[in-house]
Amino acid sequence: MKKHRNMACMGIIGAALFGVGDWLIYLYPGLALENDIQPLWAEMPAWRFAGSAWCGIIGGIVMMYGAYSAYVAIRSELGHRIGKVSSLGIAGAVLAGFAHFVLGSLLPLTYKNALAEGASAEQAARMCMRWSSYMTLPDVLMILLLYLPLFMILYMTVRGKYGIPRKTIWINAVYAVLIAALQLVLRNWKWIGILGASESLFEGCVYINLVIYWNQKMKKGKGEPPVQH
Repeated sequence: MKKHRNMACMGIIGAALFGVGDWLIYLYPGLALENDIQPLWAEMPAWRFAGSAWCGIIGGIVMMYGAYSAYVAIRSELGHRIGKVSSLGIAGAVLAGFAHFVLGSLLPLTYKNALAEGASAEQAARMCMRWSSYMTLPDVLMILLLYLPLFMILYMTVRGKYGIPRKTIWINAVYAVLIAALQLVLRNWKWIGILGASESLFEGCVYINLVIYWNQKMKKGKGEPPVQH
């Protein structure tokens, strides 16, 4: 059980790396998330985009362990069939790391390099838009698969009878309030890129529930929890 608890902690670390990866691209004064192509990318250093890709790759690998820990907990408490569905979260972690961050980092790098080669801002934007549409499906798939086990963990928390104390939901509620307050503050400074990392940090917040689950199991006894059929 300690092994699974440690894996759940890795889920928190992976989510934090995703958050840093989002911040590196989007946390910049005046940058607007509603725009697919950001003119401000031209003045941002290239190391931020490369760093975002590496955060995504490492975060995806680390979060795979967290997703596996969630699969074991869900399978044990909600049964084999639901457990198999939740295992898709492992694929979601891979998609998040490689499809979302690596391809997402290529977009601003393409824009920045096109400008450096003498293209106009309009031409650079068109170059990016030609292939950025192919990111839509991986992003949608990533969101669906990545959040699937997390919503199951939240369900287990709300029910309060699957090894996670119901009061744990307050951790998630406090997180939501803090992020909302932080967004309001940063909006006044035009640092609205914080929105891009909110969902990644929420994933880490839910993994806290999973750590508590395994801690509760370790207090009750050693060994794997029984699987519900």
